[in-house]
Amino acid sequence: MDSVPPAPITSLTPELAEQLRGRALDVLSYLVKTNSATTYFKESDALAGFRSALRPGDDGVDRLLLQQRQDADDVTGSVQELFEVYHCNVGLSVYEDYLPFISRFFDQPCKKSSVENLMAPGLPCFIAHSSGTSGGATKHFPKYRHPDHMSLSTSEAMKKSNPPTSSSGGKNCIMYSLGYRQVVAPLNEDGDVEGRIPVCLMTSGVIRVSNGMVVERDAIYSTIKVPNCSSPLAVSFIQNYKSFLFMHALFALVEPKLETINTLFTTTCRDLCRAIHDQWDDFVRCIETGVIPDLEGIDQVKDNLQRFLQPNPDRAEELRKIGKATETPGWFRKIWPELRVILATASGPFSTVIPEIRHYIGPDVSLETLTIASSEAFLALAYDPRDLNLYKVVGSDDVIEFLPVDEPEESRYLAQTWNVDPGKKYEVVLTTRDGFWRYRLGDVAEVVGFDPRDGQPVVRYVERRNVHIRIANEVTTETQLRSVVDATSDLLGGVSEFCVCPDYRESVGRYAFMVELQGNLANAATAPSTLHTSLQNLNENYLRDSLSGKIDVPAVRVLRPGTFGEFREWKIRTSGGATVGQVKVPVVVWDEGSRVWLQERVVCDV
Repeated sequence: MDSVPPAPITSLTPELAEQLRGRALDVLSYLVKTNSATTYFKESDALAGFRSALRPGDDGVDRLLLQQRQDADDVTGSVQELFEVYHCNVGLSVYEDYLPFISRFFDQPCKKSSVENLMAPGLPCFIAHSSGTSGGATKHFPKYRHPDHMSLSTSEAMKKSNPPTSSSGGKNCIMYSLGYRQVVAPLNEDGDVEGRIPVCLMTSGVIRVSNGMVVERDAIYSTIKVPNCSSPLAVSFIQNYKSFLFMHALFALVEPKLETINTLFTTTCRDLCRAIHDQWDDFVRCIETGVIPDLEGIDQVKDNLQRFLQPNPDRAEELRKIGKATETPGWFRKIWPELRVILATASGPFSTVIPEIRHYIGPDVSLETLTIASSEAFLALAYDPRDLNLYKVVGSDDVIEFLPVDEPEESRYLAQTWNVDPGKKYEVVLTTRDGFWRYRLGDVAEVVGFDPRDGQPVVRYVERRNVHIRIANEVTTETQLRSVVDATSDLLGGVSEFCVCPDYRESVGRYAFMVELQGNLANAATAPSTLHTSLQNLNENYLRDSLSGKIDVPAVRVLRPGTFGEFREWKIRTSGGATVGQVKVPVVVWDEGSRVWLQERVVCDV
């Protein structure tokens, strides 16, 4: 575990405020200088006002940046002038502002002349795809190579994700994917391929870039096993989620000296725990015989996996003697006596499964959160390992601004790192090194205070703004949830009210629709599958993740009549000052107290 940091301070000293301000202005200066030559900067309607303000004589960017270089006595003044122009003339942006440009990567054929220097200089190293948008469609974010001084957050996140093992030969189980959805191959004027750009998860792309792993050499990578890792790299190329879990679990169980498990998200860790429990006898048998079973989706890497699994009857016997010791907390410490830490982002929607994970790992293994990150950027790194929802905002790679959630959604209300207010909630807005300008991230964070060492804001993750539920890589909105319930209501006999909870009672996560009916339950046997199909039709990421085994068919749980009325009364009694008009039944229920309260009133499952 890292050393405990100092407690956040609630106000900045003048010196720290000036450090923060100077750091942000330096980053802005670099981004304007670097990205003002790109196609998006030159052609985007969203930046027309900024271009006009910078270039009264068509030399604005050059003028300000040249002044900054030449006038050493007034560097602060010139950068401040640039910031004022930026602050007054760059409005908030959303993904639709960028889509006409980014879609050029997916033209057939993709021409290098159309995509080179599009958002940032050169061609991207990879294109990160998102979990989904408000409409369920995937967003894409080109990611470019940057100098070291503009990549500090990425380097720090990578370092924390693969901690050093002990000198006694310890191992880390690091669960990441190297797969990709497609490869974009831009063509030059002669029709020759000028690069192969994978479209993949942000984590997959960062791992590839950090380790120099190009897609052309994937066949070679799949033959390798990194010495301090339990799993061969071949596991990272498995696209079927259940098989991916099984193989990581199998190779982890082979290692008696496992020290770290990094699953990136707690929901994946919980799925790993369930897989080990549910398929315990299969794992022991595989370890004893040294035979990889026939699993769905592993044919292309099975031979490489088999090379690294040898018969180990002694380890199999150790595991048999341990057995499924899940009655009391700490089963994993019996399996792996040297296990020290579970690394996984654990805040927001990922906090639901923490109690179950803690039961498996016991009190002697720490659970530590990692980052607030998205397909757009790294926002913050874990601040205090004892607190699973406390992060320090990264200030080195992008310009990070804060939009108060209780103010109009306009750029003039944006706060900066040096003047945010502790206790206040903000939506995060980013101007990124990859060419996005005052982009609304959609994540809401509450400022707790500031790091007394460098002044960076310390925050807690609150929620996704206007987005409601997520089990895997999908994001499903309130509108989509209401739509599928409306389509299924008659099958159930008429739904009067409903809410949705994450459901982890089975080995694969799913949505639980908690419904109160207008009358008696009808012939509703097909309702779960109908909901499932409707969600697949509305949300491409839900479709993809459900087909790969990451999301199961929804549960439909019927509540006793009058439950939601009682819920509102209960909330009024227990929330300290709420009035009837303020209490609404949330479409998605995350908090443990409300979920338990509702579950106690379930009369049947469909």
